[in-house]
Amino acid sequence: MVRVLIPLLLFFLYSFVVYGTLELAIYSGNKCSKCHINPQGGGIRTEFGWKFIRDASHFPIGNEEIDRIYSLFDKEQYWDTIHFFDVTPKKQFSRPFAFGLDFRFQSTRSHRTELAKRRYFPMEFALYFLIKMNENLSLNGQYNIAPIVFQGQDNWSASINFKISDLLPEVQIGKFQPSFGIRDCDMTRFNRRIASVDYTSSLFPPDYSEFGIELSYRRYESFDLFFGAFDSRFISQITIFGNIPIVVKHNPTFNTKVVFYPSIFDDFLLFKYIGSSILLNGEFLCSSSYFGLNISEFLGITGEYVFTSLNELRKTNNIIFQIFYYPFRGFIPFFVFETGFTNLSITKENVWKIYNYSSTLGVKYFPIPYLELIGEYRFFKSTESSSTRWHFQIHLYY
Repeated sequence: MVRVLIPLLLFFLYSFVVYGTLELAIYSGNKCSKCHINPQGGGIRTEFGWKFIRDASHFPIGNEEIDRIYSLFDKEQYWDTIHFFDVTPKKQFSRPFAFGLDFRFQSTRSHRTELAKRRYFPMEFALYFLIKMNENLSLNGQYNIAPIVFQGQDNWSASINFKISDLLPEVQIGKFQPSFGIRDCDMTRFNRRIASVDYTSSLFPPDYSEFGIELSYRRYESFDLFFGAFDSRFISQITIFGNIPIVVKHNPTFNTKVVFYPSIFDDFLLFKYIGSSILLNGEFLCSSSYFGLNISEFLGITGEYVFTSLNELRKTNNIIFQIFYYPFRGFIPFFVFETGFTNLSITKENVWKIYNYSSTLGVKYFPIPYLELIGEYRFFKSTESSSTRWHFQIHLYY
């Protein structure tokens, strides 16, 4: 009961959601919705987000060779040459269309067995589009060409975002991911996975999305509000023991969120948030509490506690703690500590207690616009075994 009440109490005080590149959100001191069209972040980038990733690389615009590369793909150029609804020159809509992509190619070895072979494979190839009718109405979507391999995963999402006035909340309708918890671009973190024998059980799959509606009120810099109702077509595909769905198909899923950024110690803590989120469907509950700090521009710290409950069948408790360092432009070393606990009831008398521990040392490097290089060395320990692995990823973004 205490594990549920603590996130519930925090929810009524604060809440925050991070999607996409968590390190850059902490470093830049911006909400993820500042850089992405979707309020919860991820997917196609806003004009501000495009310019930020363009200018935040190690070799930014201004270098002659970099300028030549960048000019080949400058979004501002094609935005200015495409116009919809050109009734008259005076009524044409400025920059109504944009597209983008994320492509990730990875080299890794599984922790499932000690003799697992190293694999080289594309883990994501997502294409995005945006049609912006005016400042208050837009249509955006994405399609991931990479194969579907997880329960509940789907390869597309699309939604309409509209706002009637600044006094009313923005409305998002379509098939998209409900706002809950922290969504790092690394889907192996323990906020989207649960402790298991071989470190392979997902709490939510990559690209998780549902049909639904969400209201968001983000008029002020100090807080945001989120309320949503969704179908459960895809989350019902996630099972326990391979045949027990965690929720009933088409049973409604509800999420709710309050976002607050406290304005304390602004000279030292340049950006900070604290919060929690709740996602509820029948007897399935997922609650998350988290915080983030940017200390004097050089150090970022985040933490998250995730609790899930599924009647008397399964309970999970996960903790994630991350430290980022920003020594110079485009270079971000980091350390991640994670623990996961799962209690799985086979019978009332027979309860499996599964424990996972993981620590990761890595670096993210943005040498030029459109390119991110990620290297990691991870130690993993489960109830029955332990292993070490190094991973490498190439991320092309646009």
